[in-house]
Amino acid sequence: MDKDWSQGYFTEIGYTFGYYREISPVFIRFCLLLQGVMPPESATPNYCELGIGQGLSLNLHGATTPGRFFGTDFNPEHAAFAQNLARAAALPLDIRDESFEEFLHADLPPMDYIALHGIWTWVSTENHQQIVNFARKFLKPGGVLYLSYNCFPGWAPAAPLRQLFALHDRFASRAQGAFARMDSAIQFSERLLDANSAYARAVPGVKERLTKIKEQNRNYIAHEFFNRDWNVMYFADVAERLADAKLEFAASATPLNAIDAINLSPEAQEMMREVTHPVLKEQMRDYFTFAQFRKDIFMRGVCRLTDQEKSQRLLNTRFVLMSWPEDIPRKVTGNWVEGNLQPEIYNPLLAVLAEREFAPKTLRSLCAAMANIANAQQVLQAVTILVGMGHLAPCQDEETVKKVRTSSDHLNNVILNRAVFSRDIAYLAAPVTGGAVSVNRMQQLFLLAKERKTADPAAFVWQIFKDNNERIVKEGQVIENDEESLKEIKANYASFAAKAMPLLKAMGILH
Repeated sequence: MDKDWSQGYFTEIGYTFGYYREISPVFIRFCLLLQGVMPPESATPNYCELGIGQGLSLNLHGATTPGRFFGTDFNPEHAAFAQNLARAAALPLDIRDESFEEFLHADLPPMDYIALHGIWTWVSTENHQQIVNFARKFLKPGGVLYLSYNCFPGWAPAAPLRQLFALHDRFASRAQGAFARMDSAIQFSERLLDANSAYARAVPGVKERLTKIKEQNRNYIAHEFFNRDWNVMYFADVAERLADAKLEFAASATPLNAIDAINLSPEAQEMMREVTHPVLKEQMRDYFTFAQFRKDIFMRGVCRLTDQEKSQRLLNTRFVLMSWPEDIPRKVTGNWVEGNLQPEIYNPLLAVLAEREFAPKTLRSLCAAMANIANAQQVLQAVTILVGMGHLAPCQDEETVKKVRTSSDHLNNVILNRAVFSRDIAYLAAPVTGGAVSVNRMQQLFLLAKERKTADPAAFVWQIFKDNNERIVKEGQVIENDEESLKEIKANYASFAAKAMPLLKAMGILH
């Protein structure tokens, strides 16, 4: 079948069912406040995602965040899945299977947020222009464009490896089927590296890089490495392209980037202080950290907050734990060093966050509770690091949570019932954070058992596995015995009930 509509994009295999917190309006707001930038102020924003993939993030944000949500993915299978999920959960999302050029002519309102995760690098330069045109036409003044992309200089050593995959797939592959073609291209590249090539000798670690690629999700490999277009760019070049839409860089959506002590050497920090131009400064940071992937927040008009405004908005922001305190590593890894989380600060801070059954707490209340231990700046840094590590999340206010609780429950109900026959969605909607939390299939089935008020959750889950001719896997080994399988499920349930359920309740998933 002719797939000219694909424009060289790999459409033979569906994309992964991922969720990306960086495109949540709540998370973007926190990242902007960290840099003293005023976020979009609308209580019911218009939000558009370009290139939605399976549409999981769009559905999760549409369920957990007030506003109107729009999205497109030119792969009709992706768009259909996203539409079906929204329809089943009664979410009023506007989802289409239009190209960026077609979507540019759609009847859409002005947008507060436009988000593209994992799109820019993998589409043509012509589509880059359509994205710029879309932002120029639809993004409001003060609106946000989120963009993630592969970048130089970090990709410079391995870019020839990806080119080798693509060339073999285009000119030499005789394999039938997408996965077989991928395997053939990877094996060819492996042989080339092993044939004493000067490239392999000149680029230390490229063989290890290939080994890691082979271990990744095969659907991800297909979309990452086997599209016709693969445009890795420097930050400065991306910023120049987006300037045509009156966009300028506002903040990174990677909170740990704000912690210079773990990312930059003392000499690098000193040199960065000498530079004032934002584009040069960001590009320098990529050289110092050898960045290969960026998560950027651009805005159409960057309005700076005063120090007092920034402080007050951050102090009023609520945060909730997403991990059990004892399970949080006491080290954080940056590009420069691995830092220890000071026990005299983090232990009491985590204890405060765990109070009142992990209920969300404002930064103001955290600072007050820690007043005899750390100053406000130290508490903010600790909170930023915990958010960056994924163990803490910024929250919506209580009134907003009430407004989205029903829609979040509806979507979660659809996902839980889907878990009876599928393991593809591993997230649930969290109305407190305006995003999602990772919950695997077995855990989802435990929640479904709770919802259905079954007397024995473990037996309920084991029956579903047996009905689907599935077995329990422990430490990579399949358990063949029914009794041992049920024992393992019961152990999983005990741990889930003791540690995960209190956190899910705090995030608004359980009532």
